[in-house]
Amino acid sequence: MGRDFQELKILIIGSKSRDIITVEKYLLEINSNTLISHVASLREVKATLKKTSKFNVILLDLSLLELAFSETTIIEILNLSHNTALIILTDVEEQKQAEKMLAWGVSDYLIKSELNATQLSKSIYYSRERKKAQRKLYESEEKYRMLYDESPFPMWVLDRESLDFLSVNKAALKLYGYSREEFLSMNVRDLWVESEKEVEKTAKKNLDTSFAVQIRHYTKSNKILHISIQSNPILFGGKEARVSLVDNITEKVIAEEKLKLSQQRFKAIIQDGSDLVSILDEKLNYIYLSPSATNILQINSGEIIGKNAIEFIHREDRPEIERKIKFIGKVKSFRLPSYRYKVGTAEWRWLETIVTDLRADPAVGGLVTTSRDITNFKIQEQKLKESLERYNIVAKATSDLITDYDVATNTFTFNSNVFEVFGYKKKEIDSAREWWFSKIHPEDLSVFKDSLKEIFQKGKKWINLEYRFKCADGTYKYILDRSYVISDHVGKPIRIIGSMQDITERRNYINTIEQHNKRLREIAWTQSHVVRAPLAKIMGLIELLKLEKEDIDSAEEILDNVLISAKELDDVIRNIANKAEEESK
Repeated sequence: MGRDFQELKILIIGSKSRDIITVEKYLLEINSNTLISHVASLREVKATLKKTSKFNVILLDLSLLELAFSETTIIEILNLSHNTALIILTDVEEQKQAEKMLAWGVSDYLIKSELNATQLSKSIYYSRERKKAQRKLYESEEKYRMLYDESPFPMWVLDRESLDFLSVNKAALKLYGYSREEFLSMNVRDLWVESEKEVEKTAKKNLDTSFAVQIRHYTKSNKILHISIQSNPILFGGKEARVSLVDNITEKVIAEEKLKLSQQRFKAIIQDGSDLVSILDEKLNYIYLSPSATNILQINSGEIIGKNAIEFIHREDRPEIERKIKFIGKVKSFRLPSYRYKVGTAEWRWLETIVTDLRADPAVGGLVTTSRDITNFKIQEQKLKESLERYNIVAKATSDLITDYDVATNTFTFNSNVFEVFGYKKKEIDSAREWWFSKIHPEDLSVFKDSLKEIFQKGKKWINLEYRFKCADGTYKYILDRSYVISDHVGKPIRIIGSMQDITERRNYINTIEQHNKRLREIAWTQSHVVRAPLAKIMGLIELLKLEKEDIDSAEEILDNVLISAKELDDVIRNIANKAEEESK
């Protein structure tokens, strides 16, 4: 994973804590030949370093409370170790103190909570290389020049007073993008992003001593770099100068900022989020419960720490939960079926939970559960279930065809009566509105579409319409369509629920009656002149009889003619009745 050091010797100064054990594990991952020595007090440090100072790196844990980590203590450790690379292991809270120690000769500092084998390997490698560079600088100017120019680390030499550039190495040219000539015409202040008064003070205060600073620089392309500088006084060509070792820590700073932002975001999510996060031990006892428990469960998280999670689950739901938790250790993460949960006298709440096994993670050391309150969803689900049950009962109890048109998807759904009423097979039916329209009789389609316009344009809520619908065999059935419109919050139709009744028999009966009535009217019209002829005769003879009532012979003749005309009228009426009877058959 890291650099392969030969017989890497490490001295760790600190108590045998979990963090130190983790560091030792990382060291062995870097190089299996690593020899680790461990001391836990300043007295042991002095004794060990006096006995042997041949360590490649010293790791110093700032949490070792016994040591008063003053500048004198650090310099003493460095002197005893013959300036072996000294790396500080610190917590986030002690980061400022660790940064201050860089000015005392410390090579680097690492934040323990962010540490991994790669980072440790890189720090060890870079710290050792920096120490090697420093030693070579002091050994000879000639060796210094070669090391300086070919060093993988950017380096430069500045005039101690004016801070003008006197020399730069290849790595600095590559990092900043300037040519050597451009650099030598510049002052180090030209690189600064903003006025660095503190850096000015530090340079003047440590005019003849070493110091370390962190600063932001511009490259030639105006890119901003975060830089850590270790500066030491030297004589360069007879001038008092400073040689500076430049470490580009831009990625490190960005990573730290992202980590800080991530931590803040995570904290906000945990405290104010809608999810309930908890950590359980192997026996399912609570180790941690997020503050969101107050909002979700109306409890204080401290009330249930140490208690078993199962005891808060509804007894009817426990068997299924206990069956699922048997997956712990077999899979990394799994979902529990929804269950009811309450603490004390609070109301039962429905929860949905995902369990993630992070027992092997030293930062967690337990089972992480992420739960969401789905009580409102469950209530709505139950209402919907009851509604669907009522719908199914109604659909089974009626012979009507029940339809549901979804406006958004432009599709129909219907109950099984569609097959019995129209004779179609399932594969012959299309849910699209266009298929449905194609089956409406052409003479009725315009009326049907006009009804839809009243729904979408005038906000009509009901449809009560008769039309003919084509069956699978090509015939048409009369349909009574009674539909109700469901709208959204702004009145826009979203669904149309309909009940379609087959009224073909009733419609045919009405049509037959209407046809019979029409035929009878035609018969009456065509026969009326035949009826009126004998009737007119009778009426005329009666008038004549009134005039000839004194003449007996004439009266008898007139009555004979009346009788003849009455018979003629009777024959006409019988003829009309017979025709009407024939038409009704």
